[in-house]
Amino acid sequence: MRNLLFIPLGGAIALSAQAYDQIPTEDGLGGSLYLGVTSDQMKTNQIATVSGTHVSDKQIDSLGGSPDNKSYSKVIPGFSLSYTLAGSRTQFFGATVLEDFITEDSVIDLGLRQGIGEAGNLRFSLLASTPQETWKDPYVVGADRQTTRRTSNGYRLGWENIFQSDFDVTYTQRKIDIGHEHSGAALGLSADQQDQLDRNGKDKKLDISYRWQPNQDHVLTPIVSYINRDLDGNAMKMDGYQLGLGYTYLGLKGWEFGADALGGRLKSDHYNPIYDKKQDVNRYGVSLSATYLEPFGLKDWSARAAVSYGEENSNIDFYDTRLGSVSVGMSYNF
Repeated sequence: MRNLLFIPLGGAIALSAQAYDQIPTEDGLGGSLYLGVTSDQMKTNQIATVSGTHVSDKQIDSLGGSPDNKSYSKVIPGFSLSYTLAGSRTQFFGATVLEDFITEDSVIDLGLRQGIGEAGNLRFSLLASTPQETWKDPYVVGADRQTTRRTSNGYRLGWENIFQSDFDVTYTQRKIDIGHEHSGAALGLSADQQDQLDRNGKDKKLDISYRWQPNQDHVLTPIVSYINRDLDGNAMKMDGYQLGLGYTYLGLKGWEFGADALGGRLKSDHYNPIYDKKQDVNRYGVSLSATYLEPFGLKDWSARAAVSYGEENSNIDFYDTRLGSVSVGMSYNF
């Protein structure tokens, strides 16, 4: 799970003896290839399909309640590749990245990382969304809702290992484009009211993270995030903060264990023309994972299993989103 955030329980955080550097000291190609399967249960009115798999019902009975649960399974491919020029401390990289676990929002991330001496590393990458569809008008009742594409392309800027520390600052901005945006058309709303429901716009996020490894067995990564859903429709604009913690245990030979958690809140400053409320969303989630290194004696392979749960709980029930997931897969590392 990426960017699962939670409130760190401690106070001041001690610096590790040696900062973690994502640019290797040797030239060459490295990375991993992953293939897995997942069994999910989701409830949402905002997402129609993910990579061609339907994740919500075409037809709803009312606008007054939470969406129904939808169960489905899908195949999950993934990759992480990098090529390093150690002499100039330059790294080219590409990867599939899960931007938001709760909404199954993922991207392909292609970019460049450059060392700048004792100041750390700078990174820049372009983001291309993986296939996802939403509803042209999610508020249609008693008839089939029609799908339309949703893309979220953009860029990411980062300053890593700031002055040889384990602090990173990352800014991500993506343009949200709905192929055919007809929100509210079926309700007979005025043009101005429909404009307030427009889901096109920009998604912006600022992350400040710290990687703390007190010894060889434990790694903790607290993160503080500011999220700004700067969408064209005033009723759909929201912003707020998200806090989190990632933990990895490396003390059992041949195994790696991970735990992540998030908690956050997003709020809108504008009234929704359908519900006459300002939307207020609480976000939270947890994930547990186990990775078995070189299973059955397979050199450079690893097997991974994970269970995850996340939720966006809105004061407007129609916008509630929930995802529970169990996944297993294999990766080849080189």
